[in-house]
Amino acid sequence: MRSAGEITTDVELLQRIASGDVLAVAELYDRHARMLLGLSLRIVRDRSEAEDVVHDAFGVVGERARQYIPERGAVGAWLVTLVRNLSIDRTRRRERRGAIARDVLAHDPEALAAATPVDPETRAAGADDRDRVRRALSSLPDVQRATLETAFYEGLTYAEIAQREGVPLGTIKSRAARGLAALREALGDER
Repeated sequence: MRSAGEITTDVELLQRIASGDVLAVAELYDRHARMLLGLSLRIVRDRSEAEDVVHDAFGVVGERARQYIPERGAVGAWLVTLVRNLSIDRTRRRERRGAIARDVLAHDPEALAAATPVDPETRAAGADDRDRVRRALSSLPDVQRATLETAFYEGLTYAEIAQREGVPLGTIKSRAARGLAALREALGDER
């Protein structure tokens, strides 16, 4: 049993979620929802839809908690991938239906942070994580960073990026692989 001051890790929360603990879902949500909302908002470009994506993601977390493999990365990264994929799926469905809104919300992370009350420790930890990722991304060569950002935020496949840039698919795959390896090294092992 934990003492009152000990913090439950994200991995422990996922284990509790897999066992049916709904309070663990709420705690995981409180830790990551703000950051995930910002990510989804950047992709879907509509706050209401971004909120729906994050809600859907935490609904899926209960179903997929047993699928999480700690050796593959941090829980936060797992959640980012889940929200990214759900956001891209939603955007693609919207595009296929031809119902894309012409008014695109401007994404302002500072305004989002100001509108969402967060305790100082969580805010500091989130800011540290964002700064680490920004520094790691800025350390990449421009072509690697652009390839990763295009794949991540626009949801393009490597083949689509290669076609758009007029370069061989192997070049794009190499850029992405080298960029991801450099990011892993720069960010270190989060576990």
